[in-house]
Amino acid sequence: MDVASYFRAELETVGRHWLERLAAFDARTALARPAPNMNHAIWLTGHMIWAEDFLVVEVPTGQALRDKAWDVLFDHSSEKLPDDRYPSLEQVRETYERVHEEVVKRVGALKPADLGRASAAERRWFPTAAHAIAHQVTHGHYHLGQFMYLFKLLQAGKL
Repeated sequence: MDVASYFRAELETVGRHWLERLAAFDARTALARPAPNMNHAIWLTGHMIWAEDFLVVEVPTGQALRDKAWDVLFDHSSEKLPDDRYPSLEQVRETYERVHEEVVKRVGALKPADLGRASAAERRWFPTAAHAIAHQVTHGHYHLGQFMYLFKLLQAGKL
């Protein structure tokens, strides 16, 4: 398996698990925080929109698929905000599906030379497309673990 195929498979795996579990949340439970500073399902999903687009598309190419107005809500430095500041669960779900599908398609179309190309956005840790995409591969699994914890709490009736 080549590197781009591996990256695509990992992104697809996280996305599939994410969407399957997200379907169990409703407008109330998607904003539930089992602990005061814990991320809720909407933030985690919005953050995945930001991260997949930023690390897989924007850093390597300079393009973006997401609405950057949401960055203040979901990027790496976003603060916990009142629930009414977040978009609805349906908006977040639809955006995640759209962005994730396009991200996976783009990674699937990468050639080996594309992975070694210098990143369009100057980021110290992501000098090439491969660095940025590889980071999202691990970052996605990290947040999937958090999301799975919320899902387990939801199943147990604790959200």
